[in-house]
Amino acid sequence: MKINSVAVLANEKKGIAKKIRTDVLLFLRAQGIVAGSSIPNPQLVITIGGDGTVLYHKRFYGVPFFAIGSNTSFICQASFSNWQQKLSRLLSHLSVEKRLLLECEIDGKKMPLSLNEIGIRNPEPRVISIHLAAGKRHFAFRADGILFCTPNGSRAYGYSCGGKKMKRAGTDYQVVAISPFLRLFSPLLLKRNSVCVMRISSGDRTQFFVDGQKFGSFTSRNTLRVRASKTVFLFAKV
Repeated sequence: MKINSVAVLANEKKGIAKKIRTDVLLFLRAQGIVAGSSIPNPQLVITIGGDGTVLYHKRFYGVPFFAIGSNTSFICQASFSNWQQKLSRLLSHLSVEKRLLLECEIDGKKMPLSLNEIGIRNPEPRVISIHLAAGKRHFAFRADGILFCTPNGSRAYGYSCGGKKMKRAGTDYQVVAISPFLRLFSPLLLKRNSVCVMRISSGDRTQFFVDGQKFGSFTSRNTLRVRASKTVFLFAKV
């Protein structure tokens, strides 16, 4: 497929990202490609900045992403120094890789889809009591919080909390406790058709977040339901 239109989105807080954006736009336009920050129905999305920039702009579901970041990025396919070579190969032959997304709802209200993780965390130095139903299994334990990680996110926060690295294109997900009391909960690998239901019975000042972005508090009056989404995220192969 020939690419004719590209959305180029940069982290405005990073000077190098804004500079690279200018270079990327010149590179694309020199090849006759329509490119800019507000392209309707783009065939490709290029993000510049890092992993957080991808997560911030992930709403372009169904459109392949090509991400440019620093050498410390986990999910970016290219760095600030080698993006042109990789982008040239991509434009000559575009192929994609599907990544699992997680969906969740709190008390029936749908929340944003997750490319990395869905989490509940106590900002105070106290554990919270967690009650989790994962398929037919039930768990009760105390921890600083809990993460529901996609394969893509398994190498980030979840891994730091003791989770297992998963193949990025995998279709399963896992549940990881944040500093579980006495390590009484081990990382739990789940098939994509598994549904998780979670409540807490203490810690009414806990935070609910998706991919690092806070979306309010979570209390003992709330119920969180998590499952794999039918919507997938696309990364361009390079």
